[in-house]
Amino acid sequence: MHWVEVAGYPMPTPIGGHPALELCNTWAGWEEPPSPNREWLRDFDRLAVWTGHVQLLAPATVARLREHGRDDPAGAHDVLVAIRSLRTALHDVLLDPGDAAAFRQVAEVAQWAAAAAVLTSGPDGLAHWVLPDDLGLTLPLLAAARSGADLLGTPARHQIRACPGTDCGWLFLDRRGRRRWCSMADCGNRAKVRAYAARRKPD
Repeated sequence: MHWVEVAGYPMPTPIGGHPALELCNTWAGWEEPPSPNREWLRDFDRLAVWTGHVQLLAPATVARLREHGRDDPAGAHDVLVAIRSLRTALHDVLLDPGDAAAFRQVAEVAQWAAAAAVLTSGPDGLAHWVLPDDLGLTLPLLAAARSGADLLGTPARHQIRACPGTDCGWLFLDRRGRRRWCSMADCGNRAKVRAYAARRKPD
């Protein structure tokens, strides 16, 4: 199953292995014609819930975001549009490191996130760069951009694969170099069924 219910919303099952890939996987069928039914982030409230679903933001922060989104629907919509645009750029540059325009778009938002981060002392006694809650509605956008920059700056970005399944194209980390499908139980199994049916079809 490609989705689970979270806070009353269907959410894509996390399969990517990194929050930046999970963002890319909020769109289905990257190689197919655009259609509204391919979109998982259909409004800001779902976006806020998604950030908690993939552990990009803490539950308390998600609750405040949802309330803020209801109070400022116009601002919430602007952030939703921005994160969808970031998602496309991130998807493109992860699959094509030579896509300079996509890289610049991701870098611009990531640099904004870096400038907004503050250094705090955590309960483990270590210092951490965090995005403060007073950033308001932009938190999902900045957190996603920082996650994308993190992935782009690690060798793991060379392990990214796109699922060849029909109406899929979801991204995932193939750490061992042996994974083909986003999920063998979903896209992999459907492909096997189609291949079997094709072999059984009379000439």
